[in-house]
Amino acid sequence: MNQPIVEPSQVAVTTPEKTKMPISGIIVLLASGLGLAGWMAVRVQEAEKAKATVAAVRAEDNKKQLAALQAVRQVEVTRGIPDTWVPVVDIDGTIVAGQAAELGFKAGGRLQSVSVKIGDQVKLGQLLATLDSSEAVAQLAAARAQVKASEAGLALAEDSEKRTAPLVESGAIAAATGVQTSQQRALSQAQLEAAQAQLVLAQVAVSNHRLTAPFAGTVTRAPDGLGAVVGPGSPLFQIASLGTLKLQGTVSVEDAALVHTGSPITLKHEGGQTEGTITIVLGTVDQGTRRVRVEATVPNTGGALRAGTFVRAQVTTGDGIPVLKFPHEVLRPGTQNEVLVVTGGVLSSRRIAFSFAPSGELLVRHGLGPDDQVVRDPKPEDSGGLVVEIAQTAAAQAPGTKK
Repeated sequence: MNQPIVEPSQVAVTTPEKTKMPISGIIVLLASGLGLAGWMAVRVQEAEKAKATVAAVRAEDNKKQLAALQAVRQVEVTRGIPDTWVPVVDIDGTIVAGQAAELGFKAGGRLQSVSVKIGDQVKLGQLLATLDSSEAVAQLAAARAQVKASEAGLALAEDSEKRTAPLVESGAIAAATGVQTSQQRALSQAQLEAAQAQLVLAQVAVSNHRLTAPFAGTVTRAPDGLGAVVGPGSPLFQIASLGTLKLQGTVSVEDAALVHTGSPITLKHEGGQTEGTITIVLGTVDQGTRRVRVEATVPNTGGALRAGTFVRAQVTTGDGIPVLKFPHEVLRPGTQNEVLVVTGGVLSSRRIAFSFAPSGELLVRHGLGPDDQVVRDPKPEDSGGLVVEIAQTAAAQAPGTKK
């Protein structure tokens, strides 16, 4: 039986770009008697082959990735070079006045006079300012008058007691009268003592209207005018002793072991350098900064240093200590004092105490030994417990040297 002839335009064919068959091929296929079903079977076979090829490629990629994950990480290591180092500890801190105080009147009142201005040098006890003390002076005069009156009353009581005592002894007057005169004398004595105490208070009140310098120094703050009413304790003046300054700074916990009371300190500034002495090394660690506070006294010869400025100083102990020299590349990324050591093919983390050499190398005081194999250029993802293998080229190189 003759097969009906199907025109190519009557067949809708959708093919992938890579396996698209030309229209002429479809016409030949249909003309040969295979029909639409045969053509579809061919297409299915081609799709299955393509799918198998993709699966094989993916399996090969997975195999490579698994092999890469299972491969042991190779690392370069280095050992420290023994050396001797004279400790030099840097101290960052602030220069402050050797002695400073904010001053105000103990009493309140109207500012009457100001005897100094900013920048003046004052001596111990020098008058700085006064308040209007007319009321206090009047109270002082009243207290003095009360003392005089009490003294007169005591004198009368004593005289009465003297005259009464013989009469009581002779029986001319009753004994009760003698007791009464003695009690009157004691009362007058107490009144005099109370008046004298009030006089002292009045004198102090008058002196509280005068403000004097508690130590020698430089006036760094003072009122600009007179007439203002000030309250008790309001700070009006500031005096600073600038002849000898103090350095207040901090050091790390590790460096604190190298700094001692009496250690010399050197401050470098525009005018040259100034030598000082460590006076305080606290035995506690600041919980906020995890650092140790230190203080030093620094003579301000010629006024080369200014209080309030930030400075960097150095402390030199003078005694050499053994250290191990390492390249700075051994520091673990993201940390300040950690390195990675290879022990038995496994990484472990170590914290070290070190200082920087002028050449940039690490001078390790604690935390590493001469036989420790320290990883050079560790990766951020490297951590303790990772199994590694030491690269042969790195194992053969000289300790502390770079390829």
